[in-house]
Amino acid sequence: MDLIELHRDKLTLGMSLRYTLRDETGAVLLGKGHRIDTAQQLAHLKSRKSLFIEMDESDESVRVLMSGLADLDRAGAPIKDFAKFLQLKKGPTEEKLGGTFVQRWSDVESLLGGLLANMSTVTDFEPRLRTLAQHIQLLLTEDSNASQFLLFNRAVSHFNGYSVLHSLLCTALAHSLAGVFALSDLERRSLICAALTMNCAMTSLQDELTVQKAVPTPYQRRMIDNHATAGRQMLIQAGVLDMLWLETVDKHHAALAGPETLADWPQLDRMAKILQTVDRYTAAMSPRKSRAGRTARDSVRTVIVQAGSTKHDEVGTALVRILGLSPPGTYVKLANGETAVVMRRGPSPNEPLVASVLNRNHEPIAEPRLHDTAREKLPVAATLAATSIRINLKMDNMLRLMPKQA
Repeated sequence: MDLIELHRDKLTLGMSLRYTLRDETGAVLLGKGHRIDTAQQLAHLKSRKSLFIEMDESDESVRVLMSGLADLDRAGAPIKDFAKFLQLKKGPTEEKLGGTFVQRWSDVESLLGGLLANMSTVTDFEPRLRTLAQHIQLLLTEDSNASQFLLFNRAVSHFNGYSVLHSLLCTALAHSLAGVFALSDLERRSLICAALTMNCAMTSLQDELTVQKAVPTPYQRRMIDNHATAGRQMLIQAGVLDMLWLETVDKHHAALAGPETLADWPQLDRMAKILQTVDRYTAAMSPRKSRAGRTARDSVRTVIVQAGSTKHDEVGTALVRILGLSPPGTYVKLANGETAVVMRRGPSPNEPLVASVLNRNHEPIAEPRLHDTAREKLPVAATLAATSIRINLKMDNMLRLMPKQA
């Protein structure tokens, strides 16, 4: 893969990329067609040592090359600088992650967005996706609480980039449930790949619907209804051969039923059941322009007791055991009137460890205060929809405040 350097000034807030943006190692930073939505995202991209695009990405690379040469000419640069500019950089095929924990998750999000946006042109889609899945598993193993905090808080607080973020959050929860339900390593790997790609046939549509106030059009509704089967076909065309991965994507919205204990279900149905449960649970909490996201407690109800059933759902119940009634990164109102963000699960489902971020007058607290709601007898009075909270958390600071699991 031949890369040519892109000047940072070419990136602007709100622009949609006409090329895949890569770093000096060849790792994808942002996929072709994606927008630079926030000043923070723009600053993160510009903070990179160097930025590159592929030489063979249509005529965009020619424009970049000619623009760079023209800049050098206007500046009266010596010939040696022209020669250095014309040297093509060979990008490695293996993508490595570096930086802080927050930066690595941000890189994972960009990598996944780039892969899904370029499925039809990436010749090694499956190995790249599996490498990305390994990066994700390492992050989850390094700190599952911090990972859940980052992903949930982004998912319940932001509209932009919903589709990719939703897949990452579902992947994190599927990873945890794979251990609860004793999935084999092979099943876990296939389930994670399915979670990352389950909505590949409607990635752009999901992002559109998140900011669309009107109900889906008939055309959009057809895409929604057919996306599982269409996604399976897209994955086959991209070279995926793993049948468990493919069939789990195909069945993740199917009506499923089986024996009372999930361990007695057929392998494929068991995996699809796990995926569709985390899909439904996380989607309920995510906001849309057409509606606020549900509170964590309301979202729990969507997966604990299924419509037409009187017994608790086994997968939904397992989710509550892992996350509590209020997952990390979601917001609660405390009995003292303060608004707090959940840091991690506490000793019981309704007694999380939290950090107060707004006082009882809804004013930001300069230094968030940790509370153990169980030990301090400071109960959670209510769960809150994140769209009602007016605060921007500094993620690196919040993670430094994160209590470690005993």
